[in-house]
Amino acid sequence: MSEGPPDPAALELLRSRSGLSIDPEGRFLHRGEPITHARTLEALWRSLSRTPDGRYEVAIGRERAYVQVDEAPYAVRGATEDPRGGPPLLHLSDGTAEPLDPATLSVGADGVLRCAVKGGAHRARFTRAGHVSLGLMLREDPPGSGGYALFVNGARWPVTVL
Repeated sequence: MSEGPPDPAALELLRSRSGLSIDPEGRFLHRGEPITHARTLEALWRSLSRTPDGRYEVAIGRERAYVQVDEAPYAVRGATEDPRGGPPLLHLSDGTAEPLDPATLSVGADGVLRCAVKGGAHRARFTRAGHVSLGLMLREDPPGSGGYALFVNGARWPVTVL
């Protein structure tokens, strides 16, 4: 007896029940447990993409699985000054580094910094370490206002308050 093509509804159900998620600290989890195997993590981060309906998925070979992302798929784990004087370099949870787009930097009511990454296509949430490293470049502006701005080499970028 030959089998026909897989049932699309069954495949969709399997993809949605993968147990994969990304937590606010930018860690890949499987059923709530951190994935720690370096090559597995590299494959997962390299294949992470957003579907047309806004969900995130990983694709390895012909296999696809949805990834539960509660807030942001990427986390900023650190920030360092750009030696050329540009915006700080963000060190992301996927192991890459890229310049901060200061126009996208915001702080939520929860006090957590966020920004856009990957050419503005995705959101990133700052971890505690990311906050500390970027915090060295932030100042209350104007003093006593409760507002903040990023200052780098004489340039000033206000932090949007959400």
